[in-house]
Amino acid sequence: MGAYLSQPSTTKTSSDGGNSSMSYGFSAMQGWRVSMEDAHNCIPEFDDETAMFAVYDGHGGEEVALYCSKYLPDTIKEQKTYKDGKLQKALEDAFLAIDSRMTTEEVIKELVQIAGRPTEEPPSEKVADEDDLDTEEAALLHEEATMTIEELLVRYGQNRNAVKHAAAISAAAKKASCSNSEASDDKKEEEKKDELNGEVEEESNGQAKGERAAAGSKLRACRRAGGGGAAAAAAEGSSAAAAAAEGGSGGGSGSSNGKEKAGKAEGDAGPSCSSLASKAPGDTKSRFFEDSEESEEGEEEEGSEEEDGSGEEGDSSEMEEEEDTEEGEEDSEDEDEEEMCLPGMDGKEEPGSDSGTTAVVALIRGKQLIVANAGDSRCVVSERGKAVDMSYDHKPEDEVELARIKNAGGKVTIDGRVNGGLNLSRAIGDHFYKRNKVLPPEEQMISAMPDVKVLTLNEDNDFMVIACDGIWNVLSSQEVVDFISERMKPDQSGKIRPLSSIVQELLDHCLAPDTSGDGTGCDNMTCIIITFRPHPSPDQSQPDDPKKRKLQEEEEAVESGENGKDSKKAKND
Repeated sequence: MGAYLSQPSTTKTSSDGGNSSMSYGFSAMQGWRVSMEDAHNCIPEFDDETAMFAVYDGHGGEEVALYCSKYLPDTIKEQKTYKDGKLQKALEDAFLAIDSRMTTEEVIKELVQIAGRPTEEPPSEKVADEDDLDTEEAALLHEEATMTIEELLVRYGQNRNAVKHAAAISAAAKKASCSNSEASDDKKEEEKKDELNGEVEEESNGQAKGERAAAGSKLRACRRAGGGGAAAAAAEGSSAAAAAAEGGSGGGSGSSNGKEKAGKAEGDAGPSCSSLASKAPGDTKSRFFEDSEESEEGEEEEGSEEEDGSGEEGDSSEMEEEEDTEEGEEDSEDEDEEEMCLPGMDGKEEPGSDSGTTAVVALIRGKQLIVANAGDSRCVVSERGKAVDMSYDHKPEDEVELARIKNAGGKVTIDGRVNGGLNLSRAIGDHFYKRNKVLPPEEQMISAMPDVKVLTLNEDNDFMVIACDGIWNVLSSQEVVDFISERMKPDQSGKIRPLSSIVQELLDHCLAPDTSGDGTGCDNMTCIIITFRPHPSPDQSQPDDPKKRKLQEEEEAVESGENGKDSKKAKND
């Protein structure tokens, strides 16, 4: 529902205008919202033969709506299809073109200026989020990559016996390498020593780095698991040292294994939406309930092996069970992160990415009315008092919209919001939701592609209404047409009201008395009325007004009578 003021802002911005073939009246009001995010265009002289009217309903900020009102008219004219007279295709091309520009650095800077957002947040006001935690974890991982295996074991394991055991194995490995190298001649001895030392060091470093990377990426799981996670880290470190002691032919495979584990750890450290999308379904299977079963089995095996006196096998089994437990925690954590890493729920917080606008644009050329719409603002034509919808509200739960959202990797929550965010499915901007690189712009979760309808105007078409959903959420299309039609009639004295005053009354009528409801009547409100013929000015009466005709006849009769008396008197004289 959003944040509301304690009292509504009912100050209205209004205007009237037109040309020889049409008239318009406009008004906008902030209402209960803490800011005004709507914008509009009223351009009766768009070019020599065309008029343009539009309403933009912004969300997440006013910047995208204001940017569109400033640049979309020229963007339409720039399209080759517009110059060729293909107005329907020109509107589609223009919507996609201006939407695409909002990803460029130049436009983003302009949007920042329009929005008045600070380029950098003060450090004291910054709140740690998931990105901050990932950065901290990456720094810790880098630090641990430079530590020795003994230091890493001390940090995570606190297992002095494991440290001593690892040190003893390492010393034995060095001694073995020295004795082997003495059997060769001087030249071979140097080459053999270099090769052996390199292999041992490569193996040790490869596995150590791999284990360190895995331990770093499992930092959160270790912290939650307490001592269990620490013991697992110590056991894994001991295993790495033992592998290094094999030396010789084991060096190459150890290095390769280290690289594989390091690569796995890097992937686990911070899964992105794109990487998650490419995973096989089995990769993200939750092992939440499997962990407890494996742990119980591990404890039983450990106990039975200790009774049999096979200590080494028990240690190995314990290490495997601990590793499986950590992998289970890691998999469940990945699943949680995947659930929260849906497209549209993360990304940069910048104008045009976390903000957008609906757009409904009408072009009138001769007798042709062409209306393009993206979002839930609406255009309605009155035909002898009957409402004719010229646009379709784009809502996420609608069949066509829902299919596109799911195909792009998104979902619609039970309250009708895309990934729990937007409650509309088409808009300009909102590039959080437009990051599927394998799909064209018109097939993204939130699409800027408009629906376009064309109507040939005739004498039965009285007027047209373009308004944001602040109006349509309160009144239906027919109710708005009825409201306006009644007030466009001349009053008892034959006077007619300016169109903008009718819009003002409409806004007041739709305004909620308070914010205790479901939000209906609490939104920004913008509305334009356009008549398809000149609308008399407020000081004019309708030419076919019966009262006016009768008054004129009486005045003419009196005047003719007086003129007759005057002429008779002049004749007598």
